[in-house]
Amino acid sequence: MDKSNQGKNGELQTVDLDLEWVHLLLTAKKAGIKAEEIRRFFDEKALRVMQ
Repeated sequence: MDKSNQGKNGELQTVDLDLEWVHLLLTAKKAGIKAEEIRRFFDEKALRVMQ
């Protein structure tokens, strides 16, 4: 990865993460998966991690 795309300690910048989400949602839409299904999936995973 180009160093210009990285923040401190090699973390992706917010803009890069936003672009990743846009890419994910567009890819899912093309595959027939609705954005709400993706959100619900990640919400469920996040709840399990926090428990």
